[in-house]
Amino acid sequence: VGHRHAHPAHPVTADGRGGGIDRSSHLDQARQALDRGDLDEAREQLDRHERRQQELKRYSIRWIAELLSWIGETEGEAAVEAALRRFGERNLAGRVEPDQDWWSVPAEARAKSVVRAMLTNGADVDVTELDDEIVLSFRCGTGGWLIDSGAYEGDDALLTLTEPGPRTFGRDRLPVYCAHCSVNNEMQAVEATGRLTTVEVPPEQPGEPCVHHVYRRLDDIPAEYYVRIGHRPPDAGSTPPDGGAPPPVSP
Repeated sequence: VGHRHAHPAHPVTADGRGGGIDRSSHLDQARQALDRGDLDEAREQLDRHERRQQELKRYSIRWIAELLSWIGETEGEAAVEAALRRFGERNLAGRVEPDQDWWSVPAEARAKSVVRAMLTNGADVDVTELDDEIVLSFRCGTGGWLIDSGAYEGDDALLTLTEPGPRTFGRDRLPVYCAHCSVNNEMQAVEATGRLTTVEVPPEQPGEPCVHHVYRRLDDIPAEYYVRIGHRPPDAGSTPPDGGAPPPVSP
């Protein structure tokens, strides 16, 4: 049996360096470069930080998608929905609070909130303003990236859900990662508040955008968007219940 030997720790200096191992983050090094007035070095460190964050994000996305695929392949597609519902119940309950009434905020502010989340997520966003809605079209940096990268094709393909129903938006096929949009962002929002927040239309083919519809008024949402997730729309002109889910953080 081998033995592990402890080695004396190298002291870490005030700038985070010690023993040949740089323990300061790229952001810290960028701040230090700015303090020195070295803009080129600051930009380089920010670029390195962005690349590293992208690598880690894609690792986590693939991890989530692989786990959801395994659940669906071994336990059935209903188990994928059950797993997502458990996540929503344990982690997204704070989205439904009386002081977070989605529909009390102007559509422009609601759209801006979604856009900021998508930009943070690595998407390019196009905005179209119409009389009854604001349409946000973007290349999704998570589920869309998986589709565009071919993750649902070939021998090691991720799971595609093929049992039409609310969790697939009524479609015959839905990439498994995109099921969090139907289950967490729409189904659970309606179950908790009686109303949709945004309407999401994930891509069906590589290269297609993901589209969010931010309606100006609750009554503007077409009934079909409630039906596709197994719900009836609220009565026209009715007063919504207290509380409402804020926009999804990650599409």
